[in-house]
Amino acid sequence: MLEVYQDKQPLFCEEIMNSIYHHKISHAYLIETNHYLDSDSLILSFIKTLFCEKHNLNQENCGDCNLCHLIDINALSDFRIIEPDGIAIKKEQILEIKEQFKTTSTENRPRIYWIKQADKLNKQSANSLLKFLEEPEGNVIAILETDNRYQVMETIRSRCQIYSFINRQLKMDFQDIHLLTNIIHTLEERGQASISYLPITLENDLRDKNFWLSTFTEMIEIYENALRKIQNVDYVDYGELLDYLISKNSYSNFIFKLGILFDMIQNLNYNLNITMMLDLFIIQFAGGETHA
Repeated sequence: MLEVYQDKQPLFCEEIMNSIYHHKISHAYLIETNHYLDSDSLILSFIKTLFCEKHNLNQENCGDCNLCHLIDINALSDFRIIEPDGIAIKKEQILEIKEQFKTTSTENRPRIYWIKQADKLNKQSANSLLKFLEEPEGNVIAILETDNRYQVMETIRSRCQIYSFINRQLKMDFQDIHLLTNIIHTLEERGQASISYLPITLENDLRDKNFWLSTFTEMIEIYENALRKIQNVDYVDYGELLDYLISKNSYSNFIFKLGILFDMIQNLNYNLNITMMLDLFIIQFAGGETHA
């Protein structure tokens, strides 16, 4: 199961396997997919690993027993998937799960619910979920999935163990790490004045939507790894660039800037004028606090 993804998502798989091995399973996970194409399959493998008694962390995990097959077809009574009903996840959907999971599993298994597109929780459903997360009944595990963690209510985020998938699909198309480094330095050094300086860095070629999608995606990975380095957890080493960013940003500023980058990726789904998009991005990105 999870071993299939160890090369593709090494940090996630290693941390999850360690937590299972040391019996430190969280009651709630928020998984940020970053548009990773195999996210559903990877999350399902994670769920099977939590459920299946035959999995062995020192060998290949099962994935081929009757229990795993029931999970594949969503026919296991202790496992439920919640998806948006229309444009939102509704309060009634959360209340239904709470009612179903009131009692302990007859098989002495955990009970797991997987909320897809958790950013689509409306105010009422988010508040109902919050109460469920604060007072979990028995061995119940919540798995919340979202492309962008910062679109999920902060009070919900704070009650979850957060993991982010690495999306290398876009990264492989972005070859010029030197240009990316120059863009980051311009933004960090010039602030709002980057509106004038960034075109110079880009030699007055503002590029297209795909270029900025790749750029913002790569920036997210770099800024997140700088944040991981601050927190003394495993990180991908980008050399001096991480230390440079840490010298320029506080913890809260990293969170702020990551939120802006995720918002920009969402904005690229719309037909925005690139010049206007960049001006908006620079103004917002420079709006964080000064590093003390």
